[in-house]
Amino acid sequence: MSILIAVLVFGLIVFVHELGHFVAAKLSGVTVYRFSIGFGPAIVKKEWKGTLYAIRLLPLGGSVVMKGEFDEEGNEVEDQTGSFQAASLPRRFAISAAGSVMNFLTGLLLIIITLWPAQALPTAQVASLEENFPAGGENGIQEGDELLKINDFHIFLYGDVMTALEYGAGEPYDITVRRDGEKIELKDVELVKQEYSDSQGGTSLRYGMNFVTEKATVGAKLRYSLNNAGSFMQSVTEGLKQIFRGQVKKDDVMGTVGIASEISSRAKTSALDMWYFVAFLSINLSIMNLLPIPGLDGGKILFLLIEAIIRRPVPPKFEGAVQLAGLALIFGLFIFVTYNDIVRLIAG
Repeated sequence: MSILIAVLVFGLIVFVHELGHFVAAKLSGVTVYRFSIGFGPAIVKKEWKGTLYAIRLLPLGGSVVMKGEFDEEGNEVEDQTGSFQAASLPRRFAISAAGSVMNFLTGLLLIIITLWPAQALPTAQVASLEENFPAGGENGIQEGDELLKINDFHIFLYGDVMTALEYGAGEPYDITVRRDGEKIELKDVELVKQEYSDSQGGTSLRYGMNFVTEKATVGAKLRYSLNNAGSFMQSVTEGLKQIFRGQVKKDDVMGTVGIASEISSRAKTSALDMWYFVAFLSINLSIMNLLPIPGLDGGKILFLLIEAIIRRPVPPKFEGAVQLAGLALIFGLFIFVTYNDIVRLIAG
């Protein structure tokens, strides 16, 4: 059952993404030949109003085939009426970005849904400081401060505070706070984990700051959800930075099999926890797809930007060859990451 849930979740994320492209194309007057979820042989298909709708065997992707891309033999379409290329540049931008926009909005909606039962929400505002807290005083953190930034890490949620402190552990922090309505920058703040008394009468290793918890009103939930989406986006961009810097090991990268395993595991524990993870995946996909890499939506947008700058379209054959090379690279990366996932799962 959990495997089926993982498959359905992948299908949902892909469906939403492709639906964004499809709706944007239709609204822009572009003819859509095919709207497919998955790859491989069609399990279910139906033609309606000139568009073939299909659900295919492997729920690992999808496609929207528009007029103006290629015909069935792979040649450019000569009649450009109602084609993607005949649409204005802003409309082509909108069509190309619509999948990512839909994934982001879906992720935001799922965050709102999973947070809705909450009665209270943690904030990044300091409620109190423990006795012997080392970084207090006029030039340090004070009660009532709202933490806005730690080093280069923006603070959207309480959880970001802990993440940022762990990232910079062992070095002084540059912290931006909001105090009495003003932004204040605190330089070289010394924060270390040490033992403090806890509510159970024992001790625990903490940073010595206690944070305000606010009542989960409708407004607070919506604001928290937007901040949560911002936190997710920051997590993805920070992860990409680490990859480009070579700071991520191959075993730390999770592919489709690993994600499916994670979804299955969370589904067994808590439906809300699973959907919260799906929200992260959807927002993750929205960002990854906008990377300026051929084969992704961002690659298509890159060519549109070039067209806007040079004031003429990039030669279709050249663009097609570059996009095909990008797809081959992405497919190779997919195989590599999937292999790592399987090895990791077998090893336990």
